[in-house]
Amino acid sequence: MIKDKTLTQNNIFYIILSTVTIFSLSAVISVFLNFQEGGFAQLDRTIPMFWNGAPVSATIMGGFLTFNMCIPALLISNQGKKGILFHILLITLFVITLICVLRLGSRTQLGIFLITTIISLIYVIPRQSFKINLLLFVFLGAIILFISKNISFDMNQDWLTTFADRMDKGGSDIASGGGRTERWVKSFENLFEKPLGWDVKEFGYSHNLWLDVLRVSGFIPFFLLIIFSIKSLFQIRKIVLLNPNNILLNSQIIIYSVAFFLLFMVEPIFEGLFTFFVLFCLFKGSINKYYLNNLN
Repeated sequence: MIKDKTLTQNNIFYIILSTVTIFSLSAVISVFLNFQEGGFAQLDRTIPMFWNGAPVSATIMGGFLTFNMCIPALLISNQGKKGILFHILLITLFVITLICVLRLGSRTQLGIFLITTIISLIYVIPRQSFKINLLLFVFLGAIILFISKNISFDMNQDWLTTFADRMDKGGSDIASGGGRTERWVKSFENLFEKPLGWDVKEFGYSHNLWLDVLRVSGFIPFFLLIIFSIKSLFQIRKIVLLNPNNILLNSQIIIYSVAFFLLFMVEPIFEGLFTFFVLFCLFKGSINKYYLNNLN
């Protein structure tokens, strides 16, 4: 019975990983081809899709890259159990994706990378031996030292061109998350003043999954979506607690769940990247099936 459960856990791990990787490929190829043509020193953040030439905004294109930016967090929890080839493939994909994120100037994706990495460390460290944790910190320290000694973070550097252009807009834009906090405040005010929704022309997208649903459909779908989201969080917690010893799968579920909700918080998902919400439903269905199969 234990052997079958282990096989199921490995299967669900690879199914989820393969799905989110395939989800990212069109954006990775498109942005990387654009990078090869013009490098980092390009100010236009709208990138054409490689297969039909349709222009896609940096916000939408970055959304496809979300789970590739979680790769370091995933590797931290792997504990070296998946082999060298597994590590090489994921590290290669992460490096290419990081180049794409820098080309897009996506602060959101860099934030997801940092937050998921920290969460992975917080989850994994208490569950590993002192020796493994020591090796982990030595390795991370060596990487940080290498980066600090060999990479310049001067805004005049070509690889920071897109970020430098965005910084020129002013500190207030950065502090407010690109103006998002102001839109969230206005959206909450409209919850009481215009509970049936309002026109997007009033101040644009709310840049929040739940608040954009409020804007389009009113307070009833808004509250239903909140209930669905809270219930999803409780289900995810229950699934993670099903088998506490399965560190890799549990950390994958936690990391990807955090990534989903981080993007839900800051982007207009239903009107901008609806496939991302569909992917969340697929992810949730997969781990729920795993839970039911292993409940007993």
